[in-house]
Amino acid sequence: MVRRSHWLAAFVPLFFCLLLPAEEKAQPEDPLRQEALAGKVASQLKLASEFFFGTETRPRNPVLAVYWYRKAAEQGSGEGAYNLGVCYEKGWGVDRPSLIHAFDWFGRAAKAGVPEARLRLGLLLAAGVPDEHLEKEVLKGVPADRAAAFRMLRELAQTGYLPAAREFGRLVLADRADRETSGEEARKLLQSAAKAGDVDSLLLLAVCCRDAIGGPGDQAGAVACWERAAGLGSNEAKVYLASAYEYGQGVKYDPERAFALVKEAAAAGEPRALLRLGDYYLNGDMVASSLPEALALYRRSYESGYLPAAVRLGRCAELGLGMAVNPVRAAEFYGIAARGGDPDAQYAFGRCHLKGIGMEPDAAGAVFWFKTATASGQLDALRELGICLLTGNGVEKDTAEGSRLLEAAAAAGDAEALVFLNNN
Repeated sequence: MVRRSHWLAAFVPLFFCLLLPAEEKAQPEDPLRQEALAGKVASQLKLASEFFFGTETRPRNPVLAVYWYRKAAEQGSGEGAYNLGVCYEKGWGVDRPSLIHAFDWFGRAAKAGVPEARLRLGLLLAAGVPDEHLEKEVLKGVPADRAAAFRMLRELAQTGYLPAAREFGRLVLADRADRETSGEEARKLLQSAAKAGDVDSLLLLAVCCRDAIGGPGDQAGAVACWERAAGLGSNEAKVYLASAYEYGQGVKYDPERAFALVKEAAAAGEPRALLRLGDYYLNGDMVASSLPEALALYRRSYESGYLPAAVRLGRCAELGLGMAVNPVRAAEFYGIAARGGDPDAQYAFGRCHLKGIGMEPDAAGAVFWFKTATASGQLDALRELGICLLTGNGVEKDTAEGSRLLEAAAAAGDAEALVFLNNN
């Protein structure tokens, strides 16, 4: 049974009380504190937890929480080491965040048998831990080792620890090469976690079914995952389920059901649903057209951190939908989402550079953003990059590569690429 204090990562402290550990000695008689001072690990852990979360009699103080977690960890407590690692990872109660220190403490906790620590260790190992440059020294980081990380997560998942199966699947699905080499294993692990009712694993398994990762494509299987996840309260699943009903993929075409699901998820504040509901109002689909309502929904989605909403807002600013035409503001919105990694925004931002929308024309900058978007498979960017290469616009002319990219875009269904090839 995982103790409450294992879940520090789910809580963000509101403030830090700046008491020093030494000042704690001035407190009135406190049996728990006396036991902790005497070296009783269980009391040190309980005291640390009370300081971290706060109680009626013990004010919240992450600095003192770290002090007592360290005391317990130094006596070999895996729980203390794990929580100390979380504090270093998040920068809670310590002088500065440090993934290097976090990695070290997670390693100690993992050796003590704490599954959460093995999970965090594996995730850090998959990404790598960068060097930390201090004023007088440089702390050496840890190189990424995805093979070791996968092995660690695999072994942990095989013990029945569901989060390890879920994170193994998440890592594999995020990388094209890993999908090819480890997709089948990821799918099997996600199936086990999904059977146990893990919502995130159901969503990831739906991706495997939809995109034929680690096995055959199965649209009905994807719908079944979304239906179950939605039944477990996932508003994100409702959005995907709505899309399936809207296009009749894996389920009978039912636009009314799709709209109802979107409204339901949007009412709960789900960012994807807010954006999709905005599209309904923009296009006058299922509801009376309302640009102000569409813009309000796009803004709510954007303010929730959903980057595709910035692309919608940029488009509205560029075309003057519900607002005055403002190319500078459009480019700003595209740029925000492009730098955040959204492929559609990267294409749009490249187009701003190419055509001088809201900025001075910059063909080389356009090529950069088209290349960036193309890495994610964005078809419009693939076409535009091909044209730039064919014409030598912003890049050294390369007829062969330009033609190859245009042919790839045309083969994937891009009509403009096909027209360009036929006319040149």
